[in-house]
Amino acid sequence: MYPKCVLMAAMALLSVITPAAAEQNSRPIGDSKMIAGVPAPGYPEGIAVGKKNFYVAGPAVFGPGPGVVWVYDLATGALMKTIAIGGFAGSCIALDDKENIYVIEESQGVVKIDARTGAQTVYGSGFYPFNPPSPYLLNDLAFDKKGNLYVTDSFQATIWRVPPGGGAAQVWFHDARLDGPFGPNGIRVDEDGEKIYFTTTFDGVGIGRIWTLPVKAVPTTNDLKTFYTYSPGAGPDGIAFGKSGNLYVALAGYSQISVISEQGHQVQIFNGPAANGSGAPLPWQNPANIAFDDKTGSLLVTNHASMVANPQFAVFDVYVDDKAGKLF
Repeated sequence: MYPKCVLMAAMALLSVITPAAAEQNSRPIGDSKMIAGVPAPGYPEGIAVGKKNFYVAGPAVFGPGPGVVWVYDLATGALMKTIAIGGFAGSCIALDDKENIYVIEESQGVVKIDARTGAQTVYGSGFYPFNPPSPYLLNDLAFDKKGNLYVTDSFQATIWRVPPGGGAAQVWFHDARLDGPFGPNGIRVDEDGEKIYFTTTFDGVGIGRIWTLPVKAVPTTNDLKTFYTYSPGAGPDGIAFGKSGNLYVALAGYSQISVISEQGHQVQIFNGPAANGSGAPLPWQNPANIAFDDKTGSLLVTNHASMVANPQFAVFDVYVDDKAGKLF
């Protein structure tokens, strides 16, 4: 028989934790809902989650910008502010432990936005086309544990590297096997900090792949390994590691989220649409990038909507009962 005071304390605790736990547990794996709309000019691509906000970058579309970072409240999905980064298209985005923003803006390179003052500086520069006037296309970015920043170039079969603290970019890896209409795209460093995973979206026959390279000063062509190959048209784009060890992959072509195990097997596929309150469901349209909301066990996903006639620019989530793997 427990003392009355102990029972009352336990009941009070349950009254605090039960509603939130019940809400989370009531969501089936794969359940999806709209989190926020994205205003003009739309075409959201990059996404990163901070302590109280999430950050979305765009417009990832060919042509003049200006590049933009939209800042949303993580708890409510409300748009808090819009940061113009000038120049042309904005694509992907990363945060450091002080929640400074690093965003790709095609005309400048990698722009750093100070979280405290809002001041903007060019963090990574010197990207260039190998064969002018052929273009380059900077796409995604990821830090390693030493502070090197890796940047994918979708049009030049290349991964660039910016040194710790910023500076001039150098070609870190280039290989003809990564070439195609849309080459290197999403990129992440594994939890041990020893291996880089990245996608190529479409080769000459429409096949997309996930590749790995060791984190080393000068990788060789023999270091490049295929981790997973998708069927034509899938279009792997942004990626994120879960704490589970699974790799979550946005399939822009199929408008799905693919889950790849540590052993390199596809173990799950998630599909839309996303529930939209009292409105019509939000169709998943060419999802581009993903980031974990650890508080809800969900992925936040940008509805890039770059290959559809009637785009709906938004951020939606999908419940996966997982949390973010380590980010450097």
